[in-house]
Amino acid sequence: MIIYFQPLHERAPPVDYWLYLTGEDESQYVALARHAEAAGLRGVALADHVAVPVRFGSTHPSGETPFDHRSSFPDPLTFAAAILASTSTLEVMPYVYILPMREPFSVAKQAATLAVLSDGRFRMGVGAGWLFEEIELMGQAVPARGRRMDEMLEIMRAFWMQESVEYHGEFYDFAPAGMAPRPAQPIPIWVGGKSRAALSRAVRQDGWLGMNYDLPEVHALLDTLAELRAEAPPRDDPFEVFVIPNADPSPDLHAALGERGVTSTLAFAWPAGDPNYDSLAAKQKAIDAFAKTFLGR
Repeated sequence: MIIYFQPLHERAPPVDYWLYLTGEDESQYVALARHAEAAGLRGVALADHVAVPVRFGSTHPSGETPFDHRSSFPDPLTFAAAILASTSTLEVMPYVYILPMREPFSVAKQAATLAVLSDGRFRMGVGAGWLFEEIELMGQAVPARGRRMDEMLEIMRAFWMQESVEYHGEFYDFAPAGMAPRPAQPIPIWVGGKSRAALSRAVRQDGWLGMNYDLPEVHALLDTLAELRAEAPPRDDPFEVFVIPNADPSPDLHAALGERGVTSTLAFAWPAGDPNYDSLAAKQKAIDAFAKTFLGR
């Protein structure tokens, strides 16, 4: 199969590209990440699920059932360590890490370790989760998971920035404790979800992670995001906006989204599930073609 892209728009504002690895052959992850780095992509993204129930009634945000209990989901933080140790500029992000399935302490420790290992190239992509049966299987409560997630984020950020942390909240209450090593800079937290609560949570952090939305919905969500950011206290540090439009990828489309404040999207270098791209060599060739068209390399 040959993939045809529209020609590069030379005046397009920069939009960064990330390679999504989940669903591909795990033995190729590190090599694909290294090739993506050489081609000029910003980072790689990895999905997160721990144990998928055989039967569940929860509905994915897309309205579809994209996987089942047989689907492969390697631990994203373990693979993040391997990829970060094998690259020098590439960023790595769970897309997204289901935070309410866990407690904040071990997650903060793992993320800090990855940041130290990589000299700050780890990004903490998080979400509240939609697969309620998995959250309950992990021993966590689904109700109020958004409020609990807010406390988790406060605790994690505090441990990354402070020598000792004391916290008294609705869900977590503990005396002063410390965690080391701490990252040299705070780890950027990008928050997924499309509800107003999720967008508000993203505005309080460092970025928003959108999923696959039709273009009218993309623009409606960007409007809401802009409204919430205008209402929030001003900030000097950059705010990241990651979204995947359900539209044929083109430099012009991405340039238009860049004008709306979008900073990143996925690099669809090959059709998902196409057996013509099973081999590592085929995927590497596809990455090179994508980089030539979208990055002018």
